[in-house]
This record gives sequence, C-alpha cells and structure tokens, in this order.
Amino acid sequence: MIGSTVSVAAWSSDSSVLATAIGRMRDSSRSFDSVALRRTVLEAWKAERGELTLRPEWRDVADSYVLDRSVGVLAAAADSALVDLGGLFLWVGPETKRSVGIADPGSALEPVAGVELRSGAISTVSGRGERRAITVLAPTAFKAAAWSSALFSLGCEQALAQAARRAISVVCADSAGVRWSPELRNRVALPGRGP
Repeated sequence: MIGSTVSVAAWSSDSSVLATAIGRMRDSSRSFDSVALRRTVLEAWKAERGELTLRPEWRDVADSYVLDRSVGVLAAAADSALVDLGGLFLWVGPETKRSVGIADPGSALEPVAGVELRSGAISTVSGRGERRAITVLAPTAFKAAAWSSALFSLGCEQALAQAARRAISVVCADSAGVRWSPELRNRVALPGRGP
C-alpha cells in the first residue's frame, strides 16, 4: 500500500497462481496517485459518515481504501486469505472463525479481549493517554479503519450508539471495562473467561 507494511497469509491449491496474484495485488496498490486518492478517500468518507461531522485523518484510512480496491486480484486466486495492514485485518474467502486480540491500551503486550472475525475487516484504534480502545468490525477495510479512527474521539458510549446506525460492530475498552454491540454476543472473549 502507500508506505505501509502488508502481510498476506493465503491458501490455494496452486501456489504459483497465488504468488502471481499477490504480486499483481501489490502492483495495483502502487498505481494510485496520492492527490487523487486523497480526494477520493475524503469523498468516500463523506458518503459514509452521513450527517456526522467526524473526520479521521485521511492518511489513516487511505491504505485501507487502496486495499479494498486491490484485494480482488487476490480473492480471485486464493481459496482464502488473511491480509494484515498494520493491525487492520481483512479476511478474504468463506466465513471463518478467527480470534483477533484487542490490546490493552495501558499495556500493549496484554490483551484486554479477543473478538471473533467471521468475514470482512477489523480495525482497532487505541490510546494510552485516554486508556481507551475502539475496535470496529465491518464488511470492508475502509469502513473498519475509517470508523475505528473516527469513533475513537467520541468515547465508548457514543461509539456503541453509532454502531447500529452504521452497519458496523464495535468493541470498546476503557476504564469502565469492555463492552460490545449486541450482535457480537458470544463472539467476544475476555481474558480468563470464554465468550
């Protein structure tokens, strides 16, 4: 992507076709003009956010937008794949049940929770000073990255309230504990406890 590290774990019966697809995905992601991309990402966010005035930094979500546009090449060649774009995870393939850890904002080495990713993307934004982490599960990488970035500034209660209106799922951790949107029932695990 645009200056970010991307890791891909992909599965296919034909490894040479898969390797070619990963190369084509990389090449297509490099073909975006940064000036045009900035304008396109801002327009996409405006359409996504609706009446809200929240505005994530465009650079925070530009790579996720590019990933959504370039991952189709990989999807055509892979039986399934997990793409990691600096902590933003995008699942490609049939529904799965993969646990993704959410780091404690006060201690990045300790998980505060784990959430089951079945499809689409998951993105977490956290801050030590605020001791808060907002995780968003969404159908696309752009939607997950943009909403996690934007909702972080609102705090947990407002982030959870926005989830149902935006067709996203939210897990929030702060000094009051870990909470999540209702559709994630039985998909969030706290350390020492099951879902």
